[in-house]
Amino acid sequence: MVEYILGNYMISKGIMSKEQLDDICDRQDKIRVKLGLIAVSEGYITVKQAEEINRQQALCDKRFGDIAVEKGYITSPQLDRILKLQGNTYLIFVQSLVDEGIISIEGMDGIMEQFRQENGYGNSEMEVLKSDDVEKIIPLFLPPMDKEIEAVASIALKTVLRCIDRHVYPERAFFVDRLSTENMVMQTIEGGVNMTTAFLEESGAMVLLAGTYAREEFTVLDEDTLDAAAEFLNCVNGLYTAALGNQSISTDLLPPEYGSAEWEINEGMICKVPLWIRNRKMYFVVIK
Repeated sequence: MVEYILGNYMISKGIMSKEQLDDICDRQDKIRVKLGLIAVSEGYITVKQAEEINRQQALCDKRFGDIAVEKGYITSPQLDRILKLQGNTYLIFVQSLVDEGIISIEGMDGIMEQFRQENGYGNSEMEVLKSDDVEKIIPLFLPPMDKEIEAVASIALKTVLRCIDRHVYPERAFFVDRLSTENMVMQTIEGGVNMTTAFLEESGAMVLLAGTYAREEFTVLDEDTLDAAAEFLNCVNGLYTAALGNQSISTDLLPPEYGSAEWEINEGMICKVPLWIRNRKMYFVVIK
C-alpha cells in the first residue's frame, strides 16, 4: 500500500513516471514473499495448514499471521521472524528508488516532510505509514466518523487488500448529501444496524476487482462483471455482519443489486471512500 501512496504523490510532483512506479512495484512483488510461503519454507507450518488459513481469511477479518498464532501453528516469536524475512515495504521501495537514480536518500527525506505537511500528519502518523501496517494505516484515511461506517469501510479496504490486490490504496474518505450513478453494485444491511454499502465504478478499478475475484478476464462493465463485483460486496458485508454477530447484534443481508441508483440524504449520511487498484479508481460507499 505505502509504495503506491508515496509513488503516486511523487508522480504528481514530477519526480517519477507512472511507468517507473509500475516497474518498481512489479519487482517488489517478486521480492515480497507471502507470509504463508515463508512459514512453510521455514518449516513452521505445512502446506495444508497454510491453505486452511487462507480459506479462513475469506470468512473472518484477520491477518494470516494472527490466525496462525491463534490456531497454535506458530508462536509469536516465529511470526516476528516471518515478518522480518518478508521485509519492510517502505524501505524496499526507497532502496529501489535510490538504486534507479530516481531520488537520493536526502531527497526522499524532503519528499516525506512535504507529504507530511500537505496532509496534516504528525511524526507518529508518518511512522505508521512507513510501517506499512494496514491495520494502523487505514484510520489515517478514515477521519473520525460514525463508528459503524468506519468499521465496514475498514473491513472493505482490508478485504480488497487481501483478496484482490495488495497494492490497493485509499484516498481520504468524504461525505456527500447526494449520489447518482449508473455503474454500481449495492447491498442493504438490516436489523441491529441499518445501512447500504456499494461499489461504484470510476475508471476501471471495479472491472479489475471483479475479474480478480471471479478469476476471469473482464474488459467491460457488463452484467457478468457487475454480478462478480456484487458477490465480492456480499463477502465484505458478510465479514462485517459476522463481526457484529460476535457482539450479539442481529443483522440480515438483502440480495445484492446492481445497475443505476440515486440517493439524496436529508437525515443521515453518504460516505465515499476512493480506492485505487493499479492506478484505476472506484469508490466504496456507505449510505446510512
